[in-house]
Amino acid sequence: MNIGVLYLATGRYTCFWDEFYKSAKQFLFKNHNVHYFVFTDSPHINFEENDDVTRIFAQSSKWPISVCDKFAILLSGKKLYDDCDYLFHFNANMKFIAPIGDEILPQKENGYICVCEWVNHKLKSTPDKFPYERNKESLAYIPIGEGKHYFMSGVHGGRKKEYLKMCQDIEDSIRKDFQNGIIAIWHDESHMNKYLVDKNPLIIPPEYAIPENWRIKGYTKNRKGLLLDKKHWKYGGHSYLRGITDKKITPLKYWISKITNIKF
Repeated sequence: MNIGVLYLATGRYTCFWDEFYKSAKQFLFKNHNVHYFVFTDSPHINFEENDDVTRIFAQSSKWPISVCDKFAILLSGKKLYDDCDYLFHFNANMKFIAPIGDEILPQKENGYICVCEWVNHKLKSTPDKFPYERNKESLAYIPIGEGKHYFMSGVHGGRKKEYLKMCQDIEDSIRKDFQNGIIAIWHDESHMNKYLVDKNPLIIPPEYAIPENWRIKGYTKNRKGLLLDKKHWKYGGHSYLRGITDKKITPLKYWISKITNIKF
């Protein structure tokens, strides 16, 4: 089976690419042919000379427009996906640490779509407290009383036909909101949760994509994928990555923020 991995590395997020690729080669879909489609505005990325890597130009933009553009960017390469049976998108800061394979390939009963659940909301919130979009004017709106899960927009996939339809439907909703001057509370993630609210996707367990610093009871063992800490000084910090500032966070400020929750 041929599986396409769609990876966004625009702007300063290219700093995560090496760790992602190396860990994916070691652990991701080892029984299948995997090809990496890397969307970036960098003129060069490591490993692009490899047969399993295709670099595709995608213009970076300021946050939050950058995350709102995610599905448009994924769709921009669809002519290159002809040989793919399944497509998967993983966040730029994903690092795989254990084998991941056929268990996350969605089947007919899941509408051939899979998505990962945010563990913090799964454990600490009721659906009515999930951070769904509550603005009735937004196409991402989910009313109180609806919804059972809160999904992350950083890990999702599916059979090519169904996955591209999901991407197109979400992109259409985001653009229509833009035309009405609306950006949903959690951007593309809000629209994705709306799309899935009445569907039955394969739910990927939180252990497959959990922030590296989280130590939640019941979820500290058997982790398979980590979301690397974007706030860490070695990546420049969250604001630096997003282009909000050109100054990287210092190690001292990073540790102060960890201890005190002060944001720099």
